Amino acid sequence: MTDDLPAGSATIAGVGARTHNGFTALQVTMALRADHMDPTMSHMVDAHGEAIATCRDMSIGDDVQGLARFVALAVRPLAEAARPWCENEMRRRGSVRPLPVVVALPSPDRPGFDHDLPRSFLSLVVEGAGLPVDPASRLVFGGRGGGVEAFRLGLELIREGREAVLVGGVDSYFDPDVLEHLASARRLHSLETENGFIPGEAAAFVLLVRSREATALYGYGELLSAVTHAEPQPYGSEEPCIGLGITAAVRDAVAVVGPTSGRIPWALTDVANERHRVDEWSYGITRSHRALHPDAEHEQPLLNTGDVGAASAAMLLSIASVQWQTGCAHGDCVLIGTHSDGPMRGAMVARAK
Repeated sequence: MTDDLPAGSATIAGVGARTHNGFTALQVTMALRADHMDPTMSHMVDAHGEAIATCRDMSIGDDVQGLARFVALAVRPLAEAARPWCENEMRRRGSVRPLPVVVALPSPDRPGFDHDLPRSFLSLVVEGAGLPVDPASRLVFGGRGGGVEAFRLGLELIREGREAVLVGGVDSYFDPDVLEHLASARRLHSLETENGFIPGEAAAFVLLVRSREATALYGYGELLSAVTHAEPQPYGSEEPCIGLGITAAVRDAVAVVGPTSGRIPWALTDVANERHRVDEWSYGITRSHRALHPDAEHEQPLLNTGDVGAASAAMLLSIASVQWQTGCAHGDCVLIGTHSDGPMRGAMVARAK
C-alpha cells in the first residue's frame, strides 16, 4: 500500500466499547486476547423449558429492556470515544462544540424491536454522555451490515467538511421476543443446535477526525474505506446464498485503498458459529484472496463476546485500534467484514498510524 491517504479517509482518534466482558475498549480487547467468555443462564427459557444462556452485561438489571437497556449500554462507550475531542475542545475553546453522531441499531423488522428507539435514543444517549446534540446526527437501522453503513456515512460527513464525527453501534438480544424468535428458528447455540450462536449485547463508538486536522489528538490509525452492498440471496431466501454481497463489499472497500495485492495481513469479521455465515464469508474472501497476505490471520471476536449485532462493526474497529495502540495486532492493516440477517453486507479497511 502507498503512504498517501485516500480522499475521504479519517483518523481514528478515540474509541469506546462495552460488552459482557469489558466496560472499556481496552478491557474488551484484552478479554479477547485472553480468550475470555462468560455466558450466563438467564431467567428466559426456550420451548423445552431450558434456561437460555446469554452474554449479557450483568451490571444492567435483567428487568431493564428495550430503549432503557440500549441507552444504558451506549452512554459510557460514547463518552469514552468522545473524551479526546472534548478535552481538546476545552483546552482550545473552553467549551465543546456539537459533534455529529451516527449510530447503527437493529432492523425494525426484528421481533422485540422497541419503536421508542428512533424517537428518543439519540437525545438520551448524547445528553447522557454530556455532549451537545448536533442536528446532523442520525440512526442507521440495518443490524451488523448497518454498522459499516454508519461508518460510510461518517466518512461522508468528513468529506463534506466536518472536523470530526462519532460513529458507533448498539445492540442487545436480551429481550424475550428476540430470544423466543431465535430459539424457534433454531439459531441459538445449545446441545441440540451446535450451528447456533450465543446472543450477546454491546455498544462501541469510534471518533473519526479529518486526517489533516488531527495533529492535536492521538491517532490509533486511519479508516480508509467503508462500503456496503446488498446480498441478493440472504439467509432464508429460496435460492442458496453464494456470498455475492460480501464479495462486492470487500472488492470495493479494498479498491478504494489502492493496490493491495497480498498486503492485508489481518481480517476481523462478525462470523460466529452459524454455518451459513461461515460459508458466506468463505465465498467472499476466496474471491478476494489476492488482497490478503497468504498467511493472513482471521479473527472472530463474536465467538468471545456473543453475537453483538449492530454493534459489531464499531466493536471490531475499536479492537483493531486498541491492538495497534498496545502493539499486539496481527498487522498494520485490517479488513473488517459484517453480514446482516437481511441483505446488507459491509466491509471496511483501516490501518495503523
